[in-house]
Amino acid sequence: MPPDLLRRRFLILLAASSLSALPFSRQALAQQSRPARTASGAPVDGPGKGLKVIVVGAGMAGLTAAVRLAEAGAEVIVLEARDRIGGRIFTDRSLGVPVEHGANFIHGFNGNPVADLSTEAGATPFFIDEEQWQVFERGGTEPEDFEIDDVFDDLERIGEKAVEEADGDPKFSLLDVIDILDPAMLQEPIGNWALTDTYEGEFGAPLAQISALHFDAGEIFGGPDAVLKEGYDTLLDYLADGLDIRLGQTVRSIRHTADSVSVDTAGGVLTADHCIVTVPLGVLKSGAIAFDPPLPQPQQKAIAALGFGRLAKVTVAFDEAFWPREPHFIGYAGETRGRFADMLNLMPIHDAPILTMVASGDYAERVDAMDEAALRADITTVLAEIFGEAARPPKAVARHVWSRDPHAGGAYSFLAVGSEPADYHALAKPASPRLHLAGEHTNADYYGTVHAALLSGERAAEAVLAGRKG
Repeated sequence: MPPDLLRRRFLILLAASSLSALPFSRQALAQQSRPARTASGAPVDGPGKGLKVIVVGAGMAGLTAAVRLAEAGAEVIVLEARDRIGGRIFTDRSLGVPVEHGANFIHGFNGNPVADLSTEAGATPFFIDEEQWQVFERGGTEPEDFEIDDVFDDLERIGEKAVEEADGDPKFSLLDVIDILDPAMLQEPIGNWALTDTYEGEFGAPLAQISALHFDAGEIFGGPDAVLKEGYDTLLDYLADGLDIRLGQTVRSIRHTADSVSVDTAGGVLTADHCIVTVPLGVLKSGAIAFDPPLPQPQQKAIAALGFGRLAKVTVAFDEAFWPREPHFIGYAGETRGRFADMLNLMPIHDAPILTMVASGDYAERVDAMDEAALRADITTVLAEIFGEAARPPKAVARHVWSRDPHAGGAYSFLAVGSEPADYHALAKPASPRLHLAGEHTNADYYGTVHAALLSGERAAEAVLAGRKG
């Protein structure tokens, strides 16, 4: 099974990106821009002294921005609508071991700023072995190696010709390209599994929504993916230490003038010199926060154009494992594209009989609409289709429905039909001298990842400090 073709965004094949190929300035930002944290977390006499900054959102972007500003001497208040920190990082221990409802991996460990942060925080990485995969078809049979090689050769050919077939039409989707170049792939279980694993699962969106012109935009860090054994929230707790974080503070409106910013919450109005808004793209799309004056037109256009995906993750626990213990991932080439095609096996990570099952594409919407009884039945059926009579119903189920979460509205951003990389760049620019946006949806290089959020928080904090110097 070709390891580089599994689990990594398809641009690996097209661009052959690696850390050594990244521009030096970006490497410097990723590896050098975070100052060492002070032991006490107390403000220091730095370029932010005398500044008051409100950060909206206590996810990775917000916490990173707050730490940078606090260490520069600024007074920082972090407002978080939830009753917890972390945003779309959500670690759940109800099944006895840490499982991730949201962000799960450090994607590309080498030189990744999140990897650096995990080292600072004392977290233990478990490295995903891209060769530790096992793919099953209905009935428990495994495809021959040549079948997998052939389908990924077909995917590579489609990827190479997608832009040519789109011919500059921003409305052209990946589904349109596949319909032209290889429609039979859509009818084959192994083809649909490969499409799910390579595209729909990675982007969190159906093929019909993914831009054929720009699906391969972006960059990656080299090295293996990693899971943090203590839980992703270990990094959040490390960052949050010493910060003024106020939970349950839903922001309703933000007024920004030439001199100050006023943030209206259910608890009252707060004023500051600057504001950094790190809420997910789904919240911006919903219009839940009113901006006065409105965000610049290029940012409004970007918010409307960029996609915000749906991914249904369900973690299920059993008394014992009836599946192979060794593979890090289990794939299912079933009859329905996206129906729990990828499963993270927690046996190698935690020695626990637990699977995190992922539904993507159109099927994610169906899973999100299921109640627990229907979900249990669907999962049990899928596992029985693979493992036969050995399969058992789960004894416990844990999930979070991000598409129905008013503080998220979905999973993560992607380049949808009609959008372009310039939309990410537009969101990274200051909305005004007093107002900045941050989050994975403001990073054109690494969108959809935790490191995109981290780097965006650093960028926004540096912009605030640079404006002070100006």
